[in-house]
Amino acid sequence: MKPLLIVGPDSTLRDVYSLAMEVHPDRRVEALHLPSEDYYRFDLTGLADFPPEKWNICIAVNEFYINDVRRALHTLVEPLGYHAISLISPHAHVDSSAIVGENTIIHPGCFVGAGSTLGHHCVLRPNGVLGEDVTLGDYVTLEANVSVRELSRIGNFTTLCANTSLARMSDIGAHCYLNIPRQYGGQIPDGTFYSPSFENPVHVISSGKA
Repeated sequence: MKPLLIVGPDSTLRDVYSLAMEVHPDRRVEALHLPSEDYYRFDLTGLADFPPEKWNICIAVNEFYINDVRRALHTLVEPLGYHAISLISPHAHVDSSAIVGENTIIHPGCFVGAGSTLGHHCVLRPNGVLGEDVTLGDYVTLEANVSVRELSRIGNFTTLCANTSLARMSDIGAHCYLNIPRQYGGQIPDGTFYSPSFENPVHVISSGKA
């Protein structure tokens, strides 16, 4: 098994490094801070000490900076040839029929129900609950204590804040930022922005498909 390198630009690096040590107690795990002036241009020179043919990688980015920054860093790292792996806490329950994408991070206390599908580069903070047959797109962040009822769908690059819940069969679009803790339900269109913390919606910078 190759050693594992955790990389990122912010404080989340420390939490994910600790999680990786717990997930892989017998594996060499290192953390590398990747400096960035604007969270879209990264200094990758430190990766020279960790050749991709000898190391696996896991990308850690704080959801405060919105999920597109996670995409931006992945876009730079992927062509270098690294294999990105997911981290699932031993204190989480993921049903054997669930599908978990590449570089998805699942923290302690999470429950992922039967038939659920999690895309690539998702983050489930502690105590998140996904019911049966839930679908998450790529680059989705579910903050702590988020509950998603069965048959719900969440689109790419969407963030749900802590203590939020989704009613059964909810359909949440892409690039949404739901930062008011309450129960959401029904259909929410792409780009929906609810937050008491910011005056203006977050601008979508990604050139990728929603």
